Amino acid sequence: MFKNRLKLDFTYYNKLYYNLTRSAGISNSSGFTSTLINIDEEYVGRGVELTLSGDIIRTRDLKWESSFNWSRDRWYYTKIDPVYSTQKPWVAVGKRWDWYGIYDWERDSQGNLVNYNGYPKQSDYQSVIGYEYPDWIWGWTNTVTYKNFTLSFTLDGRVGGMAHSKTNQAMWNSGAHIDSDNQWRYDEVVNKKTNFVGSGVKVVSGSVDYDSNGKIIHDNRVFAPNDVQVSYESYMKSTNPYIGTVTRQNVFDETFFKLRDLSLSYQMPKSVCDKLHMKGLTLAFVGQNLFVWTKEFRFTDPDSDSDNLSSPSTRYLGFNVKLDF
Repeated sequence: MFKNRLKLDFTYYNKLYYNLTRSAGISNSSGFTSTLINIDEEYVGRGVELTLSGDIIRTRDLKWESSFNWSRDRWYYTKIDPVYSTQKPWVAVGKRWDWYGIYDWERDSQGNLVNYNGYPKQSDYQSVIGYEYPDWIWGWTNTVTYKNFTLSFTLDGRVGGMAHSKTNQAMWNSGAHIDSDNQWRYDEVVNKKTNFVGSGVKVVSGSVDYDSNGKIIHDNRVFAPNDVQVSYESYMKSTNPYIGTVTRQNVFDETFFKLRDLSLSYQMPKSVCDKLHMKGLTLAFVGQNLFVWTKEFRFTDPDSDSDNLSSPSTRYLGFNVKLDF
């Protein structure tokens, strides 16, 4: 289009996943406790990818090339094994396969934490709080050349998706989290007070009953604002167990955008190269991972899906000299 200055690429895929494997228990007399079997569960992956690229500006001294990429993927159950598929209401034909399930805290009908003796309690029933994979992914690459200077950079990002930050949870558990430097901690360490009151409500009377999926079928509980004072250290360790159980407050939206790479180069004029008996000489400043913005992740890079106590992304800065003889 437009004398080959604008290009549009479109890709669609539809892929079926079948003959899935799962661990199944077997008799101990075999010398093993489990074996891998094929199950009768299937799911389909569907996705689209669009790439729009072109020469936005093309003159004698100035040239701007740009390319924008957008993609979206979805996975859905198409067949459920009546025996070996996960027995949950959200595991069904037509439902999304990448559900993110956790054991959330017990809550009242308003979403408030329900405390017992000053501490919240995790539910005995798993619930879905979102989906693991992003809503969509994007990337934008640009190269701008003006006379002998060339500037190139790439921005990309992800919108949506959820991941557990083990780093965030471990910092709360160990007292290393920056937000744990507060008055309650000071009072406990210095003044020997245990005066922390967690948010939410407490049960004054009544009881609650659930069905097998965790749906409330009877609830006559009476609530009052939580006013039970407890140890701040104990509360944080209780609600942020080290590495083990995933807790809701440590699962975050993975939305981010990043300045993936940047380079600024200068190509020496031919007259200079001739004097140096060279065909070409290019000087360049280069950098990677120069900037990242995250919606909810604070201490790690969601680009890695799950931080798992891993090292943060490394920022690279460098200077290149290219000689052509």
